[in-house]
Order: sequence, then C-alpha cells, then structure tokens
Amino acid sequence: MSSLTENTRNGALKRNLLRLMLKANVFKFGEFQLKSGQISPIYIDLRECFGHHELAMLISEAISQQIESSGAQYSGVLGIPYAALPYASIAASNYLKKPLLIVRKEAKSYGTKKLIEGLYQPNDCLVLIEDVVTTGGSILDVVKTLHAESLTATDVFCILDREQGGSEKLQNAGITLHSLLDMNTVLTFLFSTGAISEAQWYGIVQALNLKYTTPTKFDICNEIEDLRSLPFVDNMRTPLLERESLTESPLNKKILSIMRTKKSNLCLAIDYTTVDEVLQMVELAGPFVLAIKVHADAIVDFSEEFTKKLTTMANDMDFIIFEDRKFADTGNTNLLQLHGTQKIASWADVVTVHAVQGNDSIAGVFRKVIQDPAYRLKGILLIAQLSTKGSLTSLNGYTESAVEIANDNRDVVSGFITQTRVSACSDLLNWTPGVNLDAKSDSAGQQWRGVDQAIEIQQNDIVIVGRGVTSSSEPVQQLKRYRQIAWEALTKNDTSIN
Repeated sequence: MSSLTENTRNGALKRNLLRLMLKANVFKFGEFQLKSGQISPIYIDLRECFGHHELAMLISEAISQQIESSGAQYSGVLGIPYAALPYASIAASNYLKKPLLIVRKEAKSYGTKKLIEGLYQPNDCLVLIEDVVTTGGSILDVVKTLHAESLTATDVFCILDREQGGSEKLQNAGITLHSLLDMNTVLTFLFSTGAISEAQWYGIVQALNLKYTTPTKFDICNEIEDLRSLPFVDNMRTPLLERESLTESPLNKKILSIMRTKKSNLCLAIDYTTVDEVLQMVELAGPFVLAIKVHADAIVDFSEEFTKKLTTMANDMDFIIFEDRKFADTGNTNLLQLHGTQKIASWADVVTVHAVQGNDSIAGVFRKVIQDPAYRLKGILLIAQLSTKGSLTSLNGYTESAVEIANDNRDVVSGFITQTRVSACSDLLNWTPGVNLDAKSDSAGQQWRGVDQAIEIQQNDIVIVGRGVTSSSEPVQQLKRYRQIAWEALTKNDTSIN
C-alpha cells in the first residue's frame, strides 16, 4: 500500500472515530477530577465506547494500523488494565493475529499465582495498548511488572494523549508513546463542529495548562490526507491544480478551472423575486464570482427569455449557474421537475439535492440527465448540512449517508452544501452558505460566520454569500471584498497558484 493511500485510510478512520465518539457521548463537560487530582472542565470517557460495537471495532482497527505502520517489533499484545483491555483483545485477535496478554493488578492467591496471563517466553517484547494517557503512571507500573517477569516493552499505543506530560515521562523511561488522538485534535474537532464554544475552548486549554494559543492556528495532523475532512487542517488542503486532475466530474473540472482563472471561490446567492432585479445584479456580479445561485420558483415573472439571458451572461462572463431547487422526491418526480415548466436541466449547471431520497433515486435519474449532451446540467450538490438553527441534517447518520452517496457517485455528485468539510475525497467540492462578514444571525434562524472560519477552519472550498452583498448599497465593493478575502483564505498555502 502506498504511503498516500495508507495516510488517506488512516485519516478516514480518525475522522469517523471522532464523529462516532461525539455521538456516543464520549466527551463530557462540567467539573471532573482526574486520576492525577487535577480538576478538568472536560472528561473524555472512553468507557462509553464499549457499548457501541462499530466504535469499539473502529478504535481497535485504527490502533492496529498504527502498530503495524510503526515498525515496532513484538511477540504479543498487552492491554493496560482495565479500560484498554477490550481494544487490546479485538486488536490482537482480529487484526494483529498475536497473543493477548493480561497483567493482573495483584496476583491470585491460588492456582498458578501469576501476575501475567497469556502465552509468552522470557525476553519477549510486547506492545502495550492504553486508552488515555495523562501522566503515564499506569503504564510505568505495568512495565515494572513486566520487567519482573523478564519481559520488555518499548512502545505503547493509546487512543488519546491528554498532552499533560505523559509522553515525556514515558520517553525518559525509554518508552515511545504513539497516540491516535491528542487534545489538540479533539478540541479542534469539538470547536469546529460547535460542540464547544470559543470560551469553552480557552477554558479547557487554561485549566489543563495546554500549550495552545488559538483554535485557528495549529495543525491537526502531519500527513497530507490525515483527517483531511476535519476543520482546522492548516497547510493540508490539496492544491487546486491537483484536485482538478483528480476529479471524475466534468463539472468540477470546469469549476476548478474557473476558480483558478478568475481567482474566485465566491458564489453569490441572488434571492430577488423579479427577472429585472436578478439580471441587474448578475450584470454587476458576473466578473467577480465563480457562480450565481438563484431560486427559480421564487421569481414571479420567470420565463424562458430570462434563462436565455442568464445562460448568455454565464457564458460571456464565465460563471456557473446554480439553481437551488433542493430536489427531494422519487426518481420519476425528480425527472418531471427537471423537464417541467422551468426546464431546469436546460439552463442550470448544477442543482441541489436532498439525500433523503436515497442512492438509487439520486444516481439513476440525475446521471441520465447529466450524461445527456442535450442538457446543460452537469452535476448535483448533496445537502449534507444546513446553516439554520435546529436543522434536521444534524440527526445521527444523515450527513454520513449523504457522504456515502457522494463517494459512490463522484461522476454525478459535484460536492456538498455543508457547514464543514465532510468527505475525505479531495475531488468533491464543499460549498458553504451562512457566510457574512458583518452579521451573525437574522430573525429567521439563519446563522452566519466569517470567511476565515468557513474556509480556513472548517475547510470549505466555495463560500455562498447572499444578503452581505445583495442588501448592500455598494454591492460591487462588497463583491470585491468577499472575493479577495475568500480567495486568499483558500489559496494561502496552495503552491499551485501563482
């Protein structure tokens, strides 16, 4: 397996691990006393994972991959009692195919009276598996017991390093700590998904004496693909030119080419209700934007003449026409709507589709239209997350299902409407609404955030701006402002951009 493929797979495992942990209520907030005696505002209760088969298996698989890729030499696997025992057991028997050893906290008073159970020989070297490492004290106690039985251990693999001195203490004892996750990664994930506020982030960092200064300026990982779909991945975005070569979608090739040519990743949402208003704004915005988003069914005087003018302007000014129809029905109904009164397939480049209708309805119907050269439509955006407060896209499994559909149909699915990057596939594009540089929310549940958070932190590619421009008395100035800020955020570390 190539290092890039291995990194991609490991990154996907970690990404899914964090999501499943959040759903399983692993991350608890309040006031907790740790084993070290320290008071912490966050408690990461990995014992919650025991009750979730998929999560327990994923953790064990990820640890096993890390052990195998580390190059560590070992003849058996030992879980630090007691919380790490389930993972060590699954890893040893299902993935590593090595004997499992168990160390007792005290010897039996009967039978063999052994402290260590399992198959081993004197001078064997073991790998240790732990759930959480804080000071490393429990691990050193186990190593002391192993030494008494003429066994050695030089590598310990844990789910979480709390980054509170454990790694250094173990290193001084000649033991290397390898961790799936650290507090840096966990806090980054929790902050970016809205599980904790910025104030909570700083409170946790301060209480635990962590060495972070800001939740927006550190790396989650050191590998190109590791955790790529998570926010806060500084310097880890795939260069646009490379993404253009990777994509299977003709639409995305066109989009990425336009982005590089126009130096714009800005989509303008024009939610006007008359043809004249829409076309006047398109005339102003065309030179600065990658895409124009409209709601055809909200335009009271919608006509075929309007779409002819719109497509001519799109061709002349090189932008994508985005019809935000949000298809969400049976395949046959979708087809009727695409070819109905508004003839959406004939003038829109891309449309939005809800994932609720399932893979067959989406892939089958839209592929037929998209592959037909008689139509302009060349891709769809699956709605993975919405920016409205209380959106049902936050229900368990919804976003993951949308990602699965997209991953299986990347010739049809151009990307997502989302709040944060949701797929490890670099060829899928993340379009994000809810961006406004001057406001946080409105009275109808709309939640806004800035460009830096949307692109640099949450790793989206294309920002969708509406009222921040269309309600301004100086729309052209605002267009230039949003385009510059968004483009700089997207390409800050992209060496393929001149």
